[in-house]
Amino acid sequence: MNNISGSTELAEFRRQIDEIDESIIDLLIKRTKVVKQVGDLKRKTTSNICPIRSGREAEMIRRIIESFRKTDFPAEAAAAIWRIIIGASTSIESKLSLSVFFDNKEERLYWLAREYFGSSLPITKQPHGKRIIGDIMDGKAAVGIVPFPRSADNNEWWTTLIQQGANAPKVFAHIPFIYSDIAGKDFPAALAIAKLTPEPSDDDISLIAVEAEHNVSQSRLQTAFSNARLEVTWLNIATINPASRHHLIEVKGFINAEHEEFAAVISSLGRSIFRCYFLGIYATPITLANSQNI
Repeated sequence: MNNISGSTELAEFRRQIDEIDESIIDLLIKRTKVVKQVGDLKRKTTSNICPIRSGREAEMIRRIIESFRKTDFPAEAAAAIWRIIIGASTSIESKLSLSVFFDNKEERLYWLAREYFGSSLPITKQPHGKRIIGDIMDGKAAVGIVPFPRSADNNEWWTTLIQQGANAPKVFAHIPFIYSDIAGKDFPAALAIAKLTPEPSDDDISLIAVEAEHNVSQSRLQTAFSNARLEVTWLNIATINPASRHHLIEVKGFINAEHEEFAAVISSLGRSIFRCYFLGIYATPITLANSQNI
């Protein structure tokens, strides 16, 4: 009798799960129809614009994480599901393709890109950052995935962005966006670039290249930013020409050419600063282990 009763109860649970699954399927189909309408509207009002809304996407994922954080369903898994939905939906609005850094020493960025954008988007593998930027500039790819620049690296992609001028692609996302634990220095990371205008998500990091006289020290620049209470992290320094050095920095917050505090720091340094290049902005990644942003 107990086995019969248990089987009946289990069958009822499975029936409820099937019913819920059907509701999820119906809602996803309805969502897709709305996404197509959004794509149609965008095509009527804009042209040749990447449909990715980086700030909105980050806000959506943060909301999903908060919704599932105290449930039995893992928040990280829920966020991964929504990332796939976002990637597939964006591709419905406008066909997306990826150009990803991939060589004999670094194959992990390919899988990071797959995890972030989903498996349905076509991917081109490129062994050099310049080729990735070229794919975007030539319209062969909508999104490029480049290695996160670290001080010991010799990644030329960010200096190539500088040389592309005003039409250069912009950094819009950090991959991964979610860490289950605090990431170590050896953990693979990438940045996504595309021809779009980055938008705020209420918690952002800006990527900027500051071109300064060759004899201007990093310490002097750090002091100037610190006095203005701007949180700055040095990522790399490159010499493109003998007269100057380009300092690649991260600045906490949504910093662009109109940002008053940042502009005041650059002005205070006078003629020792030649130019600033605003390479993009991305939402601050989330660490689930301590429920804080990294």
